[in-house]
Amino acid sequence: MSEKKKFTVYVGSVALCVGVAVLLHYVSFTNPYLQSVCHLLRPFIYIGLYLVWAVSFQKRIIQKEARRCLIMIAVMIVFWMLIRMCKFEIPYEMPTALRYAWYLYYIPMVLLPTVSLYLAFYIRQPENYKLPERRCLLFCPALFLIGIVLTNDLHQLVFTFPEGRLGEAASYEVGVYGYGAMYYAIVAWDLGCLLAALLIILLRCRKIKNRKMLWMPFGAYGLSVVYGIAYYLNLPFWKIFSSDMTAALCLLFALIIESCIQCGLIPSNTGYAQLFAASTISAQITDQSGKCIYQSQDSECIAPEIVRQVVQSQIMLENGIRLSGKPILGGYVLWKENLSELQEIVRELEDRKEELKDANLIEEENLRTKREVEKLSVKNQLYDKIQKQTARQSALLTEFIEAYSMEEDENERKKILGKIVVIGAYIKRRSNLIFIAEQTVKFPIRELELCFRETIKNLEWNHVEAVFSTALDEIRSEDAMQIYDFFEAVIEESLEDLSAFTVNLKRREERIVMSMSVECKTDLREIAGRYGACAEQDFDGAWLLSLIPGGGGGK
Repeated sequence: MSEKKKFTVYVGSVALCVGVAVLLHYVSFTNPYLQSVCHLLRPFIYIGLYLVWAVSFQKRIIQKEARRCLIMIAVMIVFWMLIRMCKFEIPYEMPTALRYAWYLYYIPMVLLPTVSLYLAFYIRQPENYKLPERRCLLFCPALFLIGIVLTNDLHQLVFTFPEGRLGEAASYEVGVYGYGAMYYAIVAWDLGCLLAALLIILLRCRKIKNRKMLWMPFGAYGLSVVYGIAYYLNLPFWKIFSSDMTAALCLLFALIIESCIQCGLIPSNTGYAQLFAASTISAQITDQSGKCIYQSQDSECIAPEIVRQVVQSQIMLENGIRLSGKPILGGYVLWKENLSELQEIVRELEDRKEELKDANLIEEENLRTKREVEKLSVKNQLYDKIQKQTARQSALLTEFIEAYSMEEDENERKKILGKIVVIGAYIKRRSNLIFIAEQTVKFPIRELELCFRETIKNLEWNHVEAVFSTALDEIRSEDAMQIYDFFEAVIEESLEDLSAFTVNLKRREERIVMSMSVECKTDLREIAGRYGACAEQDFDGAWLLSLIPGGGGGK
């Protein structure tokens, strides 16, 4: 069945149900049991229609927040019909219950236009869109107006009753009571919210799906205004049209919302049959028996027995066409794919596979050889770098070793041996720093601390007391090598008469500062100037050195 025919059936069914409900209003039976059944059947017909309407929103409306607003509108209409049904079942001997049932009408009457305005704010918004918190304040006037109605007996600002008639059963009938200022405020709020909602929805609409129905939301709005005026003036028109004010307003309000959906002002999840038929893919949808329900313009109906076979496994047809299928809710979907070009490509790839296999083996061998050469080149570069940066210490170490082998005095030999282990420790640790610097820009201060600790330990051969301290966590590799080079230069310069020293590393204003106190007689100003450090001698002859790595000078 086409979408147009389905829509006609739905409209006809709703019109039939409404017609039956209207006829039941005018039918009367002498049997009181049948009369009660007619009175109860009529509101239940309306309630059933609105419940089905609410359920339909789950499939038709995509946006979550808009769907919630529409379901809330349908639920409030159902609530209104339930209150109306209960009101007419209350006996006249209970005037207070009758009056408050009448007051409860105004809960959905005030909230329906308010929720409609919230619905308008969600139209054409993203899926996860949330309204700003300030817009939630729109519920405050609505709740205030509802509270004014429910407490009308205390102040009579909404409905006024003649003195002494408030407790009578007929006090809620038209012509007995009057209207207060807040009644007109409620009417203005309802009409204003509903009109604003329609205008916002119209302004946000990008494309109108059915322009022929565009007049219906505003026509239904105008009809509800005319009906309300006739009801207020107690004109015969409203009784001829419908003496049931609740049923008439609920139908008109539902007509406004539904016509907005049908003409595209409120986006809905419909029209997929036409979209599927107009698509360029070759596909079709069947029921569980394999009968074709929907098909695209480029597809052909497939026999039911083939449908069940395709769902189990794919079938290759002539000219490289593959037929595939999957089960879906209520049936199956089948589609065709043209794999001829892909098959041709696969054949070409198979032909070239063997040709490339040998070429790849040769290329892999060349690449492996190239990598080995690159590794050796990198190693040679590192070794050259180490040799270049430790050339002076290597030469000094050679000189000390020759002096050690030629020296006969045991004490002098120990002194020379102490110098050898200090120079050797520097060469080893300096080479290690070079390797680390090639891998990372920064490293833990522990690596530099090990360099100092080993040199300090080796200085015990020369009876030198030393202390090293730091509060740093990490250090740049360039700074670490500059600090260690300066430290080694000071040690080598003063090693003949060095008795004690302390080294401290700390951070000052985002810069690392190396402070060194050296107890020796050698003048260290020249060596400090060579590294851009500051050097001064205190009152007891100890040298105070300060170095800021990176060319910052000393402070």
